[in-house]
Amino acid sequence: MKYFIKTWIIPRLVFVPFVMAKIILIFNRFRPRHWYVKKNILLPNSLCIEAGLKGWESIEFKEIYLSACEYLGSKVVYKVQISTDIPYTKQVKQALETFHPTHYLYDPRTGSQKWFSGLVQSFKISILLNYHGVTPIALLTDLSVRTWRAQSSVITAKSGVVNCFMSPRLVFPVFPHKRLIGPSLMPFSVATFNLIRRLSELKTPDSKLGAIFIGSLYEPRTTTLKCINSTLHLKNLSLEIIGRELGSRRIPDDEYWLRIISAKIVFTTADQIKSKTKDWVWVKQIVYRYLEVLACGTLLVAPELPGLNRYFYPGIHYVPFVSSEDAAFLIEYYLINDNERNAIAKKGQAMAQSLITSRSFWNYIDVALGKSSLL
Repeated sequence: MKYFIKTWIIPRLVFVPFVMAKIILIFNRFRPRHWYVKKNILLPNSLCIEAGLKGWESIEFKEIYLSACEYLGSKVVYKVQISTDIPYTKQVKQALETFHPTHYLYDPRTGSQKWFSGLVQSFKISILLNYHGVTPIALLTDLSVRTWRAQSSVITAKSGVVNCFMSPRLVFPVFPHKRLIGPSLMPFSVATFNLIRRLSELKTPDSKLGAIFIGSLYEPRTTTLKCINSTLHLKNLSLEIIGRELGSRRIPDDEYWLRIISAKIVFTTADQIKSKTKDWVWVKQIVYRYLEVLACGTLLVAPELPGLNRYFYPGIHYVPFVSSEDAAFLIEYYLINDNERNAIAKKGQAMAQSLITSRSFWNYIDVALGKSSLL
């Protein structure tokens, strides 16, 4: 009985606020006059992107903004920096009235992280977006978190899409609607890709480091890294761990890119953090390293994930592993075999370039939005 409740009932609690939002929005049909005027004179679509101060300091949101500017044009993409000093919904309302966007990128990490207050905020924002005739795009970086999943479903109850980093085929049973797209790669700008190419030219083959891991440290990832290093130490090799605790300050962007460029191999995992606030943690999800590492022209050793074949093929663009022992063997093998390592890394970089220059992140969103697309 406990297993049934934990596995089937609790994950579907998010269906309740979703249904409530659908009912509320039925009675919220009025549109302000400026919405009709905007549509009638056929002004170009515009996009507001929200994030807190820490969010805008991260590579993630810098790339979201830059790639959106390249896709739509910088004149119609607006940053909304959410401050903790002013009520969240008040700032969203002000942004809608100031910029009159046609689309709004919402991130459940921006507002309250408490279940009740976070839901209340999402209901208010959903009503505001519907009132102003704005199409929502929810960025759901971790669908397993019930609070974020509930908020994103409320925001997109009537229209819009939810962008996630898991295979929708696996998580549809615990999500209230079918406008879920994924698994999504990192939104990556052409400008940053060109910067990485320039940084790569400064490096010589002799300057290459060995195998590294770079990113957040948490379980079960930490245990996997320890197991790999234990195996590698027996062969006088090591996996350099450039890690940080969750929520701690990231290294500067240029240093981050140089670390990846300078490595022969970058290793990463795709396991989720286990928590009482999360569901279906056994489903693996794409991490940003998949595109970042390949864009840098470095060999990636990472797990094969459901839906990843849409972008990259194992053994051709990256090297998949199935266990920590297997990962240690592969790291040792490709550290020694330069030609094979460089051939896979080169193909991976070429595919990454194709995905970045074609603006695949925003194209997938537009296809899902249909008649409400950004372009």
